[in-house]
Amino acid sequence: MKLLCLAGLFLGIAVAHGAEITDIRLTTPDHVEIMGTFYPADGDAAAPAVILLHDVLRNRTTWAPFAKLLQRNGLAALTIDLRGHGESIRRNTAAGPQRLDVQSFAPRDFSDMMLDINAAVDWLNTQPLVSQHKIAIVGSSLSANVAVRYAVFNEDLAGLVLLSPGLSYRELRTDDVFARLNALPVHIIVAHSDGYSYESTQRLLDLRHAGRTPPEKEVTVCTGEMHGTDLLRAVDGLPQILLGWLTKTLRATPSPAP
Repeated sequence: MKLLCLAGLFLGIAVAHGAEITDIRLTTPDHVEIMGTFYPADGDAAAPAVILLHDVLRNRTTWAPFAKLLQRNGLAALTIDLRGHGESIRRNTAAGPQRLDVQSFAPRDFSDMMLDINAAVDWLNTQPLVSQHKIAIVGSSLSANVAVRYAVFNEDLAGLVLLSPGLSYRELRTDDVFARLNALPVHIIVAHSDGYSYESTQRLLDLRHAGRTPPEKEVTVCTGEMHGTDLLRAVDGLPQILLGWLTKTLRATPSPAP
């Protein structure tokens, strides 16, 4: 398939390209243990960072190839298992550990994934190898909707990428808040034949730009009907396009004033 562009606790360490890939454990305010993997950028200097969020019913390993691509190209990456997924299935309560299973989640549980993202952002901001206030989020499908809602309440983000967003997934809406992202750099990636996501993208861009034609740099439309992170594996050159947008956006973000 060809691309058509129309527009913590340390748990384990692996070494790749001179940088340590580290598994971490985070704890959210509602006592959920979130497992993640940190890919520091090659080199000794602080670098911008990208939080990578998986599709529903998947886990953080989906992002491993792209995280390593970021790492090799001067950007740090943090992948996390959202609550109820992968290894993030434990909430500590006064009565003992409670198991979390996404299959039994109510809409509120999906909304609470914003706490998972916030724990990841807070952790990155404590890391000496991460440039503070130069953090972007990449969300996919449902996690794209979670990322939109989180970004509205965190003005420190430097960029937001949405793979196959929807106006509403599991009752998590985007249309009611999207226009409030203001000047935050946003890039949407969607397949033309992925009907609901494509139509949702058009509506979101209309809301952001009040019906005016959006800048080409804000959207990449791919041929086919692939959805979410499957786009990165199926569309030739798409990982490099996403890498290029993230690099340009994060490198252009000014450092905070002393």
